[in-house]
Amino acid sequence: MEQVRATEIRGGATRMSLGGRPLRDIGEFALLEQIARVAERPEPSSRLKLGIGDDAAVWEPRPHRWLVVSSDTLVERVHFRLDWTDWESLGHKALAVNLSDLAAMGARPWLALVALGLRGSERDQEIMAFYRGMRRLADRFRVEIVGGDLSSSPQAVTITVTVIGDGPNDPQGLLTRSAAQPGDWIGVTGPLGLAAAGLRIYERDLRLLDGSPVMQEAYNRPCPRVREGLLLRRCGVRAAMDISDGLFGDLPKMCQQSHVSAVVDLFAIPIPNAVKWAFDDWQDVALRTGEDYELLFTAPPPIFERVCTVFARAGLRPPYRIGEVIPCGEEEPQLFVRNVLGRIEPVIARGYSHFSSA
Repeated sequence: MEQVRATEIRGGATRMSLGGRPLRDIGEFALLEQIARVAERPEPSSRLKLGIGDDAAVWEPRPHRWLVVSSDTLVERVHFRLDWTDWESLGHKALAVNLSDLAAMGARPWLALVALGLRGSERDQEIMAFYRGMRRLADRFRVEIVGGDLSSSPQAVTITVTVIGDGPNDPQGLLTRSAAQPGDWIGVTGPLGLAAAGLRIYERDLRLLDGSPVMQEAYNRPCPRVREGLLLRRCGVRAAMDISDGLFGDLPKMCQQSHVSAVVDLFAIPIPNAVKWAFDDWQDVALRTGEDYELLFTAPPPIFERVCTVFARAGLRPPYRIGEVIPCGEEEPQLFVRNVLGRIEPVIARGYSHFSSA
């Protein structure tokens, strides 16, 4: 049946509505699938090695040269609030979340472009502080800030950062969400839940006896795991992504794209005691809220053990092993947890999602 079009007249202007469902009923990830079907060409260029659906896109501008590109937008009152953070920390975070996408691919970042939408009431020194925070993080990873755009945005501050990096000559060497295999061990590069706890503290204006400065710092100044991503790739890891929407929101995405299932050991997930002591629902805080920007990866046991050795030699804490990948057969990929009694139970895959009405 042809979709009904409605006509609205407001202030003398005519607006055609194409119908369809509200985004809050569709959800972020189903919407992304629809966008991919419309935006992607039926026969993409042979130079496009990886398109919509992973942490970054991969393009071959010339033979044996791979560019890795990602872009993210932060919107005031959605991703940040200016009464919760300072401008320097905001500059740090805006770049960090983008560098994390390249880290998740095992790529090395080189360039960043920054587009700012500003009300106009901001002070010039506030914007300079924003760029100082961004510059200091960029210096850590030898990233050049090469331009961008400024625009008026009367309703809210918006920040869009695009990062460009490169990867190995062989695109099969990049880390992707679709390369997990049954028998792989599942690992994370660091503890989960501190950033989400920091967000909870801000949202509820909490005053904790211990741990809150660390949590708020984790929320405002995440550390992109660029070095860890490069080492994972060099060790032979092939499946990875960053944790931005919570472990129970992001691991199912990897399972879906790899067509596998996963079992996670609840007792092995590294959740800091400060989070457990602060919140009765600490598991939901740590596993479903996100913004940790640690790397989630899978690897065969010998490669996982190699990663642990290489990380230790590099002065990094070895990754935490939290579970294993299992086949799903003809069934839909599923996430399971193993509790302290050894009982395996299915988990409802749910993390942070834009447009969600829940």
